[in-house]
Amino acid sequence: MKKFVTSASAVLGTVLVCFSTSMPAFAATAANNSTASAPGTGQALEIAPPLITLTVNPDQTVKAQLQLRDIAKTDLVVTNEVNDFVAAGESGTPKILTGDDSNNPYTLKSWVAPLPSFTLAPQKIESLTVKINVPADASPGGHYGVIRFTGTPPQLNGTGVSLSASLGALVLLTVNGKLTHKLSVDEFSVNNGGSAKTLFQSPPLNFVVRLKNSGNVQEEPAGHIVVTDMFGKPVGSMNINLPPHNILPSSIRKFVNTFDQTAYGTRHLFGHYTAELTVSYGAGTQSVLNAKLGFWIIPYKLIGIIVAVLLVLFFGIRFLLRWYKKRLIANIQKSSQKSSKN
Repeated sequence: MKKFVTSASAVLGTVLVCFSTSMPAFAATAANNSTASAPGTGQALEIAPPLITLTVNPDQTVKAQLQLRDIAKTDLVVTNEVNDFVAAGESGTPKILTGDDSNNPYTLKSWVAPLPSFTLAPQKIESLTVKINVPADASPGGHYGVIRFTGTPPQLNGTGVSLSASLGALVLLTVNGKLTHKLSVDEFSVNNGGSAKTLFQSPPLNFVVRLKNSGNVQEEPAGHIVVTDMFGKPVGSMNINLPPHNILPSSIRKFVNTFDQTAYGTRHLFGHYTAELTVSYGAGTQSVLNAKLGFWIIPYKLIGIIVAVLLVLFFGIRFLLRWYKKRLIANIQKSSQKSSKN
C-alpha cells in the first residue's frame, strides 16, 4: 500500500511541500501524514509520492505516477500548476519560482504536459500520469520542478472566496550528458554559539561546514569529522549530512554538527585538538574533499580564578609570616629589656 503524505523528506533537507497560494516559497509545517487545509474550509489533500527522481536522455518522454486522496468530508475540485524551484539560502529550503524564469538553466516546468482538473470525492484516490517531454536540446544536468495541487469545494471554485493551501510533489530530473560534479568546501570552522574562533573554555562546540555546488547536477555528499588530540589520538567523530540531503547546483548548503558528549563520551578535554573533515560525493567514481583546523580547549576562566586564589593565598601567607616575624622580634626585644633591668 502506498503511503500518502504531505511532506517531501530528503529533498533539500526540508520536509515541506505544503504551501499557501499567497507565498512564493515553502513554509514550515508538520511532517508525514499531516493535512494541507485552507483556513475556514476544512478541505485537505494528501499525495504520494511527495518526491519524484528521474534520470532521462535528451529527446525522451518519461512518465511518472502520482496519487491524490481527499481526506476532507466534502468533494474537492482539484486544480494544478507546475513551477520551477531553486534553493533559497543555505538551509535547504526550496523557493518556488512563480514569475518569469526563462533564464533559469535548471527549468523543468515547460516540459511537463498539462494535467486535467477533476473532482475528488471524500476518501477517494485519484491516480494521475505525469508525462515529461524532454527536449532534444535539453542541457545536461539537473532540472527541478514542483507539481502543485489545490483542492477547493465546488461551491467556491472560481469565486476567489476560498484561500486554498496547495500541496505538491517535487521533481528532481537529471538529463544525461556531460555531468559536472564539483563540490568545494566554502567554510570549515568551529564556534560555541558565536563567531568562529580557536580557543574555547569547554564543549559543546559547533562545527560549521558549508559546501558549494559549482556543478550542474544535485549532489548528496556523505562524510565525517574526526577530532584528534595533540598526540594524534581520536577523541570523537561526527557524521555529515545524515539523514542525506541534496545540494542543488549554484547553491551553498550549510551543515552544523554539535561536538558534545555524544561524540567524545566521558572524556575530560584539555589542550590542543585537530578536526579533520572528509566528504565524498559524485556518482560512480567518488570525489573526496578534505579540510583541517586546529583549536584549543582550555578552561582559562577557571584557571584564572585558581591563579588569583593562589596569589591571594601566597601574599596573604607572606603578610602573616612577616607580621609574625615582627611580633616575634618585638617580643624578644621586650624580654631582653626586662632581663637587663633585673
